[in-house]
Amino acid sequence: MLTEPLVSIITVVYNSEKTLEQTLQSVCEQTYKNIEYIVIDGGSSDGTVDIIKKYSSDIAYWISEKDGGIYYAFNKALAMAKGELIGIINSDDWYEKNAVECVVKEYLLCKGGDVFHGLLRFIGEGDKPDSVVGHYHTFLSNGMIEHPTCFVKKSLYDSIGHFDTMYRSAADYEFMQRARKAGARFVFVTQLLANFRRGGISDSEVGFLEELAIKRRYGVISKLKYIKWKLFVKVRKYLQSN
Repeated sequence: MLTEPLVSIITVVYNSEKTLEQTLQSVCEQTYKNIEYIVIDGGSSDGTVDIIKKYSSDIAYWISEKDGGIYYAFNKALAMAKGELIGIINSDDWYEKNAVECVVKEYLLCKGGDVFHGLLRFIGEGDKPDSVVGHYHTFLSNGMIEHPTCFVKKSLYDSIGHFDTMYRSAADYEFMQRARKAGARFVFVTQLLANFRRGGISDSEVGFLEELAIKRRYGVISKLKYIKWKLFVKVRKYLQSN
C-alpha cells in the first residue's frame, strides 16, 4: 500500500480466559501491521490478565480495573485511540487474518466512507461455523449491522460522540442509528472479516427490548408496532414462566 493509515483496534474483556487468546492472536497476526491495539479489562478474577500480559509486546495500551460496564470500557478506549479508523472486537470473537488489510484497501478507495462493515461468520455450539451474514442497505431497519466487522472513522466518533451508556446491550446499535441520522456513509466490504460466537446479552430479551426501543426512538418502526412487539415479549415471558 502506498499509504498505511493507523488503525486502532479495541478489545474489552472481563473473565474471558477461555476465549481471549484467540481474539488477541487474531489481532496480533493481522497481515496489516500499522495497528494500535487497546485492551480494556474490567478487573478480571480468572486468568485473563495473565493472557493479556503474554501479548503485551503487541498491545499499545492495556489496563485492568473495575468499570461501569462494557460501554464505559469502550468509551474509555475510544477516548485514547489515535487511529484514523477504529475497530472493536470482543473477547469471544476474532478477526480473519486479512480483515484489517481488506478494510484499509476499501477505505483508501472510498474516501467518503465513514463506517466500513463486511461479512460475519456466526459460530454455534462446539465452535462450529453456523452461517455467514452481511447486511446491505436495510441493515439498520431489519437488524443490527454486524458490529464485529465495523471499522468507524475516528472523525465520526469525534463528531457525534461515543456510546450511550444508558444501554446495557444495544448501545452499538444506537450509535449506528445516530450515525445514519447524522448522514454518515456506510460502505459494505464484500469480504469475510470476523467471527462471532452466539450467546451473551445481545442475544437476550434485554438486548431485544433495547433494540426495539432504539428503533422506535429513531423512527424505524411505528408506535403501534413498538407496542405490539413489547406486548408479544410480555406474553411470551408469562407463558414461559407458567
